[in-house]
Amino acid sequence: MFARRILVTLCLLIPTLSHSQSFADYLYENTFYNLGNSYLDRVGDLPTDNVDRLPADQKSACLQRYGRMLNDGVLDIRIALGYFDWTVGHDVRAGGRNYGLSPSMDIGAFYAIRDLLTSGCSGNSRFCRFRQEQGNPYAFVKDVTIQGRPVRARIQMYFSSASEYLENNLGNLNYQQTARTDFMESFWARALQDADAAFYFGHSRNGGGPDFGPPVFYKGRNKVNYGYYESAQPGFKRMLNSLNSGKQADVIGLMSCASRDHFWGRLRSAAPRSGVITSTSVINVDEVYTAMLGGIDSLLRGQCQKTFYKSLRMTSRNAKYITMDGMFE
Repeated sequence: MFARRILVTLCLLIPTLSHSQSFADYLYENTFYNLGNSYLDRVGDLPTDNVDRLPADQKSACLQRYGRMLNDGVLDIRIALGYFDWTVGHDVRAGGRNYGLSPSMDIGAFYAIRDLLTSGCSGNSRFCRFRQEQGNPYAFVKDVTIQGRPVRARIQMYFSSASEYLENNLGNLNYQQTARTDFMESFWARALQDADAAFYFGHSRNGGGPDFGPPVFYKGRNKVNYGYYESAQPGFKRMLNSLNSGKQADVIGLMSCASRDHFWGRLRSAAPRSGVITSTSVINVDEVYTAMLGGIDSLLRGQCQKTFYKSLRMTSRNAKYITMDGMFE
């Protein structure tokens, strides 16, 4: 009961530890990989939509959504992995290692997603068989056919933490951490403005996110100051400012705790043409993480209303907590 109360109060998004994790892995790298691989197996069982077989109104809405994204021959998807700290007020031990206070999980998530992208395909899934772009370890490309159109799919993905260790990120790696945070804020802003689909995976910070830097703590305590985030809303304000200028991503995925309640209302006003994927409650990492993979796979296949929604909600908890708005309406 105590552990559950901490999860609900602090929105920790803690995944289940993988017993196969070794010293060579980043924190929860194997867990993220196994979660994603299992979910993509399920998504691979879904057929790929044939838009010509849809009712006329659904076909029109689907073609309109993808038309803007595919017109230049490139499906541009960007994934911003936020500063994903695990803050519980004490040292975190996993896989035989002591990671100290508030270690970061976004580096492990990056390598797991990279391995999923470059692995073989399962069934009809297309979140697979990408190749690393020459000279860029953070970009992956693949040629696909979407709704009968040949397209180059390009996925860019970056993480926010300089290391897994908070003490280092605030200490000897402070310069690198500050530079990485600044880069990620800029990367997310450009994704919102220029990409076809922009996905954030991290913490909502009680409405203060998306967040790409070490958490703000209560002075002298290893406890996140959610009151600060709720009041100042630094990440949300930056996001709205980005959306108020020029082109906006056709799809925005906010894969974080209770993101619909925290962000949807004002986001809808700022980006009325964007389809938005969110969560509806304080949840585990499993739901937002797997829904993000399912959503990207749907984009790579040109999925429409019902199939796209199903790809986000392939487990009972995803079906309960993941939703989308404005996508095909």
